[in-house]
Order: sequence, then structure tokens, then C-alpha cells
Amino acid sequence: MAVVYLNGRYVQAERAKVSAFDRGLSYGDGLFETLRAYSGWVFGLDRHLRRLGRGAAQVGLQFDGDVERWRRVMSRLIRRNGLTNADSSLRLTVTRGVDILGTLLPPETAPSLTLFLVARPVEGTIAERQQVGIGVVTIRWGDPFNPFGIKSLGYLYHMLAMLRAKEQGAHEALFVASDGSVVEGATSNIFCVANGVLTTPPEDAGLLPGITREVVIELARKERLEFREAPLPLEELLASDEAFLTGSVKEVMPLIAIDERPIGSGSPGPITRLLQERYRKAVEEERLRGVRRARSNVRGAT
Repeated sequence: MAVVYLNGRYVQAERAKVSAFDRGLSYGDGLFETLRAYSGWVFGLDRHLRRLGRGAAQVGLQFDGDVERWRRVMSRLIRRNGLTNADSSLRLTVTRGVDILGTLLPPETAPSLTLFLVARPVEGTIAERQQVGIGVVTIRWGDPFNPFGIKSLGYLYHMLAMLRAKEQGAHEALFVASDGSVVEGATSNIFCVANGVLTTPPEDAGLLPGITREVVIELARKERLEFREAPLPLEELLASDEAFLTGSVKEVMPLIAIDERPIGSGSPGPITRLLQERYRKAVEEERLRGVRRARSNVRGAT
């Protein structure tokens, strides 16, 4: 039986209740982060909490993003759900809290935030798809608009895009702006390789600056790959040698077809494979550093 963390308590999932007056439910007035844990170790937690903290400051939420506190909370939740020896995904949600008056404007006296955390096992088919790649569909519903670059609760647009992708037998949807440039996926960021140059759209294209995107850019520079952030026309993406998507749960996911048109050879390319390998290595290195640090702290306390 699943356990969730809600406002400081670990409770059985069926007993985890959020008020009907919660502003996250009424207005989407809140933020969230999706993270991945490897054998109990939450990767990139400091990066995720920094992004959540930036978003909270932008919308006026007083969020406490203490890394060690949240690592303890997440580790306990993972353990209580029997996921210590498995790969798991976590979603941390923060809302402005309960507002009985229900006006669109936030209450003058700030209510207590609603904080909840859910842990689930990672879908087993993700590893299979990482080996063979996935296909996507394009969505042209007007320009994607994320002026603050935050991960708000308003994901209806993204959900409908994913529904469209599923109806067409694809695993992801790509948002294409009115000028024909690809912005991002419904649940991912996009990269492509053409003539040895790795390209991803810039943040000012209106995308959510993903944590995995950030890590992959650092890895690409470390590998001395030729890299650029630049507008990415759909036709340029279709003509590229290889492409991949990034996300905390999907990691580095090969993209092999768009609207049933193959990318390159229609198989994962060498740069994609390299960055998959380097990403997993970065995860393991961070996990081992964390384990060593925890052991050192225990020795220092005895």
C-alpha cells in the first residue's frame, strides 16, 4: 500500500487529503518538480530544489528548499514504499495552500503552503525505449508560453499534447512555434546533432529549462563536443543526423522519428549513445559521493 508525504506527515495514500479550497486545485497556484532516484539516491536534488526555489520566489511562495531536509524526507518515503533497491520517480508539489475566500488574487495573509511528495517505481519500458528510441508527433497549437520558465501546476496543455501523441502511437509530443521552430517536448527538452554540432533551443524560446538538459549541456562541454543553443527549425531537426530528448525520468532518450519521418538512420546515434553513457556515469558518481559523505558524517558523529 503506497505511502505519501503530506504537510510533514507520512500517510497511507488513500488517507492523503487536500482541501477542496486549496489554491493549487482551484487556480493551479503552485509548482512541482519530478525527480528520479537510483537505488534510493535522488539525483540532482540540489538542482531541482534551486529551480523550485527560483520559481517559488517568482510567484511569491515562501518555500524552504533545504537540500538535506528534503533528502531525508525523500529517503524515508522511498524506504516506506519499498523502493530502496529500485529506480523510482518522485514528484514534489507545492501549492499556495487553502484559501476559503476563493478570489483569484492571493490572500493578503499568506496561508500555510501545501506540500506533498509521491514516490513511484520507474516504468520498466523506459530502459527498453532508451535502447531502441522513440517516435514523436508535432503539435502546433499556437506558441508555447512560459514567460517565467517555471514548472507550474498548469499542465493541461501538455496533457492534451500527450493524449494526441498516444492516439497516434507516439511516446511524446513536440511543440512547434508559429515560426516553425521546435521549442520543447510536452515532458522533455530536445537536442539534435547535425554535421557534428549538438544543438538545443535556447531558454528564451519559451521552454522549461530542464535539469537533465542542464546536466547534458555540462557533459557535452566536458566531452568537448561542438555545442550551441540556437533556434531549431523543424526542417533542420528533421534533416539532422541524430536527435534525443532529455528529462529526469527518461534521462537521455533517443528520438528516431518525427511524425513517422525517420531521423538520420532511424536508430540511436553515436553522440546520443555517448551522452547516455556519460549521464549514467554522472549519476553513479554523484550517488557514490553522497554515500561516502553520509558514512563520513556517521563516523564523525560517533
